Amino acid sequence: MLEEKILIVDDSAETLQQMQELLTQVGYNVATCNSGEEALDYLDKERVDLVLLDINMPSLNGYEVCLRIRQRYALDDLPIIFLTSREDSDSITKGFHAGASDFVSKTSITDILLARVNVHIRLSRSLRYLRDISLTDDLTGAYNRRHGMYSLREWFARSKRYGTHFSLIYFDLNGLKQINDDYGHQAGDLLLRAVVSACKKLLRESDMLFRMGGDEFMVLCPDTDKRGAFICAERMQEAVKAVTIVDKSASFAYGVAHSSDDYREMDEMLHSADSAMYECKKKMRK
Repeated sequence: MLEEKILIVDDSAETLQQMQELLTQVGYNVATCNSGEEALDYLDKERVDLVLLDINMPSLNGYEVCLRIRQRYALDDLPIIFLTSREDSDSITKGFHAGASDFVSKTSITDILLARVNVHIRLSRSLRYLRDISLTDDLTGAYNRRHGMYSLREWFARSKRYGTHFSLIYFDLNGLKQINDDYGHQAGDLLLRAVVSACKKLLRESDMLFRMGGDEFMVLCPDTDKRGAFICAERMQEAVKAVTIVDKSASFAYGVAHSSDDYREMDEMLHSADSAMYECKKKMRK
């Protein structure tokens, strides 16, 4: 069985069975949904590598489902192939505008479908790999500042366009400079790696942790209200307390901002979380 997982979405039981048998035979891990609503619920809980999506479905059609998926997943994160009997230019254009990666006719021979699926999965895997090695902090394994600013800008734009919400947690480690001075930068590097490791264990797959520079970090939490962000930050604080370097326990100050606070600009949201973090640090020093 291949590691790649494919979700097939179609209201026809016959089509679902045919596609599932075909893709399973060549080694893919396959899941099926018979409606757009069911598919969106499934994607809230499970990660897949590619979606095969019918256009003509009751209630939510394929275009609407594709648009909603794109609110959460960028084009290079999750390929979506429309599996359809519509091959006119208007339908294809509308599909690409909705965020489709490709179209495959239901009347196509199986070799064409399998080739398209293989190409898009390989392309998506390669793009993710290139993105990860170029946007990851070498020391800690967290994403780097460049990716942090890009991701924040993307989520801020999505929030304004689609009304989706997310939380931002900004935190700053306490005492890193003192540890570097007392025990050397090797000890400081060990602290940074250990803190990132402790935080990653608590975060969801959809959450993103970034090293913004030195001892400052940012976490983006999609589909999370402000209360949920505070709970996440407090849990990370507790986990980090278990990290010790020589005789010193790790700790950090943090601030939270939420997209529902109607910030006019992305920088305003980031500044709000940063300011709240410094207020937290002042209180911790008292």
